[in-house]
Amino acid sequence: MSKTNITIIGGGACGISAFVELFLQLRIAGFHKSISITIIEENKEVGKGLAFGTSQPGHILNTQADLMGIHVDEPEHFSDWLIENESQVGSEVVDNQGQQEAFATRRLYGDYLKSQFEHYLQLAEKEGMQVSVIHAEADRISNLKSGFKIHLADGKSHQSDFVLLAPGTPIANNYAELETHSTYFASPWPSAPLLKKIPKDAQVGILGSSLSAIDALMTLEDNGYTGKITCYSLDGLLPRVQPDDQPMPERKYITLRNLHEIQRTKLRRPTVKDMLRLFMKEVEDLEGEKIDWKATARTGKDAATLLKADIALAKKGGDALTNIPYSLRYDSTQMWKWLEESEKLKFKKWLGGLWGINRHCMPLVNAKRIAQLFSDDRLSIIPNLASVDFDKKSKSFKLTYGKEQLANEKYLINATGPASAVKMMKSELIQNLAKDELIEPDPVGGIRINPDTMQVTVDGKSTSGFYAVGHITNGMLLDVNAVWFNVQMIGKLCRHLTSEIIGKPA
Repeated sequence: MSKTNITIIGGGACGISAFVELFLQLRIAGFHKSISITIIEENKEVGKGLAFGTSQPGHILNTQADLMGIHVDEPEHFSDWLIENESQVGSEVVDNQGQQEAFATRRLYGDYLKSQFEHYLQLAEKEGMQVSVIHAEADRISNLKSGFKIHLADGKSHQSDFVLLAPGTPIANNYAELETHSTYFASPWPSAPLLKKIPKDAQVGILGSSLSAIDALMTLEDNGYTGKITCYSLDGLLPRVQPDDQPMPERKYITLRNLHEIQRTKLRRPTVKDMLRLFMKEVEDLEGEKIDWKATARTGKDAATLLKADIALAKKGGDALTNIPYSLRYDSTQMWKWLEESEKLKFKKWLGGLWGINRHCMPLVNAKRIAQLFSDDRLSIIPNLASVDFDKKSKSFKLTYGKEQLANEKYLINATGPASAVKMMKSELIQNLAKDELIEPDPVGGIRINPDTMQVTVDGKSTSGFYAVGHITNGMLLDVNAVWFNVQMIGKLCRHLTSEIIGKPA
């Protein structure tokens, strides 16, 4: 009798978490011996993908350790692992070493992921579950009468009854026309091409000024680069700075209760204006005074001056504009789900950038290093980027910004961050799935899913046996770049998938 197969495409944090949770649920239900799990991962090591396969010490997790556990309902598992493995941690933990709220390097987190996968792989095999890893790239999926056929880039294929898409964070193809040039780098990761091709004393241009750009800066700094660096972005805004011990204010106004009250009393969904009004009221209540909101605008202000002020604020525990979004992390997805699609698009247009820099801050240790780059006159931030072209005559990149101002860079790193829209995702698998109509792009970003089951949906109908988790669900869910959130969604997904197999709720 053939075993029911579950295939997980992607062996990063989401893929490993899903594998572990599926094994546990199926083992507890007593169905594990009739199930096989296949993990398709293109990298040589499971757990060491683009995000966590980095070798750079300056690539630091932007979330504290006690929220990074990959086990459902045990978010503190990673911080416990750090304490249990203190001998191998060393300088890989910064800010409050050995404490639950520590920030760790991403390469150490990759070690954690690998250790969890290896442990549960051995345990699953010991308990009689068949688990296999295919080290190849999946580039297409066919929907069969019963199950799926997964086509691999090496020409082989694999059939499965259930498929879980966990491809990680996709690189953006927003400057695809530049990729033929050897001095252009489509992503800060992996860092090896940058270190191999960019001279130590070269002037370097970076597209973007968000967390991805911070990674690019840290790569150059960690490896002794001495040249000047310029970041070009639309708004010229750096992420704000996260305190070592960030407060979680008890909110009075921007709450699920108040937003639900709008629904039951006004018989409509809340709007972005409703949420913004409540947020502003919350900030003023926490600060204890009326706020000059125009004065809080950051665009057009000197990035170095803003960073210096943000570092000082972070040392004192931050301000309401960072601490309130931080305190919303467990409620923000439900709030997002309540918004109409048109309101989500308004939010991204009006407030997306501000939400990003205040909700997803940089660790204090990296902020201090960037401040030093400003002090040494080695870093500049230029806003209002308009276009990027390659000039064949000078063999350099021509960047237009502001009022038709020009700059030239010989070396250019694209650090604009992960792609939100499906059409901008540099993934043959995702593009083929869209072309074959096995996924449906969401206008807000990512693909459409059923957020209650994490099943892929097309034309409003869930596709049986086909699931997705992580960044590719970014339009329908909000915090998809947070491991703790994805792990919660994986819990939903695995409960539904297990119930489909055993015929009753898991």
